[in-house]
Amino acid sequence: SHFKDAWAPYELTDTPVFFHIPKSGGSTVKDVMGACHRFVLATEYGVTDGHGADASIEVVYPRGGEVGLDRSPFVNVDTTTVEGIARAESMGFADAGLADAVVTPFIYEANDLFTDTANGRLFTVFRHPIDRAVSMFYYIQVADWEPTYAPELKDWTVEEYATSNKIENNWLVRQLTHRRSGDLNDNDLKLAMEVVRRKFAVGLVSEIERTLTRFERIFRWRYRVNPPNQERCRAQLLSGGGSNANTKNKSARRKVRPKSRAYELLAHQNDYDLQLYEYIEVLFREQEQFEEGLPEEYRLVDATCCKCDPPTFPPEGFTCPLAIKN
Repeated sequence: SHFKDAWAPYELTDTPVFFHIPKSGGSTVKDVMGACHRFVLATEYGVTDGHGADASIEVVYPRGGEVGLDRSPFVNVDTTTVEGIARAESMGFADAGLADAVVTPFIYEANDLFTDTANGRLFTVFRHPIDRAVSMFYYIQVADWEPTYAPELKDWTVEEYATSNKIENNWLVRQLTHRRSGDLNDNDLKLAMEVVRRKFAVGLVSEIERTLTRFERIFRWRYRVNPPNQERCRAQLLSGGGSNANTKNKSARRKVRPKSRAYELLAHQNDYDLQLYEYIEVLFREQEQFEEGLPEEYRLVDATCCKCDPPTFPPEGFTCPLAIKN
């Protein structure tokens, strides 16, 4: 594997790789990395604005986002599709070393983005499987940009969804074990637990602020662009602003009660994911040791401001994001 062991000491040459689990707080993490930390990201946005046809790998600033705001930097690849990962590999993604972080839902394929000398480091945020399933039910009713879009579900109950062929079956265990179809067994659950324990820095949606602080400490993320603005951006996103701003209140209203028929039906489809999640909650506590000896607010320690007058830079240097407006 080209993914570093989660328990191995962090090296500055390691590239953080965010495993994006749908409906699990991933958009908040992506927004904090991109909008607040101003990282050069490898995501689907790198090929927008015509960059999918670029012949050589580079940092680009695609159009998009709020008018008047600075555009964000991306590597001109798409790490969220299998084809995009193959293209990125063929363009020499690993050795180019351009990305501050990678976002992908395909961890096995994304292994090919790295090499023996340029490693990735996996991290993600997990959500309770029942909450995630309910959120997915409401999401695919309206998400007309998704291949799973199913507007007919607007007339369904959660119970009907849970007994239909639209419901996901133990999605997380399947992704982690590369078993997309067929029946799962206890050995698959054990393998999924082992993959998470050995390879992932784990976070929880239910503890998103604690989670982000841990990621910032593990990966040595410091503010480099404009610390006061970056801290405000982070606080706003963690308080519920950002690309999923309207979902918090809805999800509170749409919870299914434990022991209800809907809950039991969803639990039946997620029996292994529920056991895995219990283990992840324990692992989240165990991984507190990853932060030992690191300042609580690591992002603010020795922060520099390349957009200030006069600008300041860290000793190792830093490439300030270009000021290109949308």
